[in-house]
Amino acid sequence: MQPSPSNYSAVVHSPPDTVNEAHDFLETVWGQRPDIGAGDRMAIETALSELVTNVIQNNPHRPVLCEVTLTVTPSALVLRTADTGEPLAEAPRPSMPDADAEHGRGLALIELIADELDYRYAEARNVWQVTRRRQAA
Repeated sequence: MQPSPSNYSAVVHSPPDTVNEAHDFLETVWGQRPDIGAGDRMAIETALSELVTNVIQNNPHRPVLCEVTLTVTPSALVLRTADTGEPLAEAPRPSMPDADAEHGRGLALIELIADELDYRYAEARNVWQVTRRRQAA
């Protein structure tokens, strides 16, 4: 029997926080949820790392706050980030850059490992939602 749906939340303040704080948050969740398989954990860790890294890198001269929520249900993991970074002109279209590009693979990678990837700007926040259907353990 799986535990009932649960929400877990954290806030990353940059500076001084880095993507490490986001990883620490997930380590705490995984400690409480041994029912989440390794493949699902890796997918959510990758998605969160890419999203938090993007907001920190794209706002180098201003502090940003990134609220992180992970909702765990019996059938899916839903990762949501809401950040105070600069608003995006339009919803990005994930695509793989040229082979020699040093940046730009994050959203394309998330799209490969997630079942859904959504972006919207709401309440002065960039809101990203990544949904991954849970794999059999």
